[in-house]
Amino acid sequence: MQLDRLAIVLRTRPANEAIDLGVRMAMHWFKPLYIAWLCFSLPVIGLLFGLSYWAEFSYTAIYLLIWWIKPMLDRMALFVISRAVFGSAPTLRQSIKAIPTLLFKTRLIRALTWARFSPYRSLTLPVDVLEGVKGRNARIRRKAISNYIGINAAVLTLFGFVVEKVFPVCAIAFVAMISIDNNSYSDDLLKDLWFNNVSYHSLMALGFYILGILLWEPIYVAAGFSLYLKRRSDIEAWDIELEFRKIEKRSRITSSTLFSALLLVLTIGISGYSPHSYADQDVSATRQETITNAPEKLQQILKQPEYGGKEVRKRLKFMQEKKVKKPNKKPDFSPPPVSANPNSALMALTGAGQWMLWGILALVVIAIAYFIIIRLPDIRGQKGQKMAPPAQIAGLDIQPESLPENIAEVALSMIHAGDLRSALSLLFRGSLSVLAHRDRVMFRSSDTEQDCIRLVKRAELNSAAFFIKLTQLWLAQAYAHRSPDISKLEQLCREWPTHYDHQSQWEAS
Repeated sequence: MQLDRLAIVLRTRPANEAIDLGVRMAMHWFKPLYIAWLCFSLPVIGLLFGLSYWAEFSYTAIYLLIWWIKPMLDRMALFVISRAVFGSAPTLRQSIKAIPTLLFKTRLIRALTWARFSPYRSLTLPVDVLEGVKGRNARIRRKAISNYIGINAAVLTLFGFVVEKVFPVCAIAFVAMISIDNNSYSDDLLKDLWFNNVSYHSLMALGFYILGILLWEPIYVAAGFSLYLKRRSDIEAWDIELEFRKIEKRSRITSSTLFSALLLVLTIGISGYSPHSYADQDVSATRQETITNAPEKLQQILKQPEYGGKEVRKRLKFMQEKKVKKPNKKPDFSPPPVSANPNSALMALTGAGQWMLWGILALVVIAIAYFIIIRLPDIRGQKGQKMAPPAQIAGLDIQPESLPENIAEVALSMIHAGDLRSALSLLFRGSLSVLAHRDRVMFRSSDTEQDCIRLVKRAELNSAAFFIKLTQLWLAQAYAHRSPDISKLEQLCREWPTHYDHQSQWEAS
């Protein structure tokens, strides 16, 4: 590696600061990074989705397939960001030319099989892609890189997992919020996801998930690569090597300048004083003087900051520390045991991470149990089969004895009398009464009109479309005071007996 071409400042920094630097790197080289990433990822994801759709895969299978293929896509992001960090961001053409190498010479099979679930994926990815080591050496190398900062890489992976899951949920919630019939939208979406159907709603959720991957994954790779640079700098002392190179460069420039000046002086001297034949004597005298002054010159050179010099540091000390300190004892500059404090902190973080994961697992189990025990019977319409129908729904009396025998005819007479609201109310109450007593739709007295629509949809009745149309007209009349056309109301009255045989409700009850 050409460390002198690094576009970032190498210094000792905490692991979390290295992750922040990775995010900054992704933002700084946004254009070449995302152009190459999208040009490579979008065709791959589109091809996978097309093949899956053609093979009639379920929604979950398509979702898992796209999740599984992410290590292959990450290689392109790492290729771009690694070269940009070393001062030569590749063009799109160079990135496309590198695709065969990235696919066939970077241990992709390992990344897609047993290493797919590694929490250190972003940290060890440069070992496979950039270093090119294999076998036992690669295992040793990955272990050395993952030491001490593996927990930070694992937290980064966990954070990315949360981001990829939260983003589509928020996007879907926003779409449901701005939709006109948000209850119906949410119910249809949950129903499709629960039954693993490939529908418009599930494809929208999948699209939001893919969008989250496309936005987050390059940042995740850049953050992991920054952690990798931090670890290599710690192990191999890159920062010291860079300082030595700078000193060597400055020394070379100084030597060249001195040599040029000396050559100029000698040239002038030879041209000006060549007639005098005292050259041998002068050279001997100069040589003797140089040897005499050499120790003093050497001490002056060693005092320069490039060769260490003396540095005075001041810090506060406790009085007890001063007493304990033994003046005659030589200070111990040997490094403290590496495995003392870092391991205890690492073990504490690991323990906290384990407890957090167990807590998340417990919440997931509780949520699944809640859904299976409470929500699932409600969805399938099996809950409370023996419950009696309510007397009122949304403040409307639906008891059979409160309704006339010929509901459609009475409603039609109300229409002719000009009382459209009463006619719609009667048709809506009659429909609810038949659905509750004859079709055993499990309404509750606290249900709203939208709840009634949702329950009728779940019951999968033939009259669902008619009921939805009737309910929407009733909502417009009741809450917006918008009366429908009389022709539509008359048509409803004529169709109503074909869906709700009023006599059968008395037989059923």
